[in-house]
Amino acid sequence: MNKKILIFNVGSETLKYAFYKGRFIEKKIFYTSFKKDEKNKIEKLIKNLIEKFDPDYIAHRIVHGGDIKKTCFIIHSVIREIKKYEKFAPLHNPHELKVIELCQKYAKKQVKQIAVFDTAFFANLPKKTTTYALPLHLLKKYNIKHYGFHGINHHYIAQKFPNKSIISCHLGAGCSIAAIKDNKALDISMGFTPLEGVMMVTRAGSIDPGIILLFVEKFGLKNTKKILNESSGLYGLTGSKDVKKIVKQKNQKKNKDALELFCYNIAKQICAYQAALKKIDIIAFSGGIGEANSWIRKKICSYLPFKFKKAVVKADEEEIIFNELRKLLKIKI
Repeated sequence: MNKKILIFNVGSETLKYAFYKGRFIEKKIFYTSFKKDEKNKIEKLIKNLIEKFDPDYIAHRIVHGGDIKKTCFIIHSVIREIKKYEKFAPLHNPHELKVIELCQKYAKKQVKQIAVFDTAFFANLPKKTTTYALPLHLLKKYNIKHYGFHGINHHYIAQKFPNKSIISCHLGAGCSIAAIKDNKALDISMGFTPLEGVMMVTRAGSIDPGIILLFVEKFGLKNTKKILNESSGLYGLTGSKDVKKIVKQKNQKKNKDALELFCYNIAKQICAYQAALKKIDIIAFSGGIGEANSWIRKKICSYLPFKFKKAVVKADEEEIIFNELRKLLKIKI
């Protein structure tokens, strides 16, 4: 395969790219944001990468795909669907759309863009997993259900352990825990939005909805969204987003308390998935925190009351995106 493929993976705190011509050639990660003072820098980066690689295809990780269940070419209807759900994934979808627009601006007209969705791996979850106990007519009217996120990396982890019952822990700026059996997802901690589930770096995870109602009453909807997405989690409790620093200074009371809450929260979710899996063969840790921080892994495991094998899996979402693109294009290496 001589096609040149450029992949963009936009996270809440990072922008990654990977370039393939045949097999993998180059990959890099940038720690950045899409705030006003960074937008020109990001546009210049995208422009330079497209000029450097002159791709035939550009593929994108999209966090919330709504009802799109498969990898597809990016056409107007797909962009509409991504925009429709951007308010439910505000740290991702708007930025991913911006990168798509920049690629349209700087790539040659014949270059086709392709979307690979985080939600796709969870498209066939059991109904008992996807349904919220809310009025049925509201669930149907607003398409409210458990979507699940980080599916590209959970898919990658599942492929590493075929025919096993796995708890997959994606621990990065965003954190999610998935129950997977025989390569099939059975449950996932993130639900209708990436706010649900375990505690994260700037998100609280699942909290009493009454707290949200209180915040809306006291601070308004806009400020409440900011609190929930950007000012909570480890950052809200410690004042830092640097997990390495928090762990290094874990003797400070606020850091110690926050880390205990974080690790216990994840352990509690792992235990809950015994209901889905019956037995657990492997607990796999991935993502920036899961891969790099042995202290956090050990602390999480210290709360677990059963025997299991532990694995650390270096995240490679770009490899899944590349393989999804190959399947869509029906091309071989």
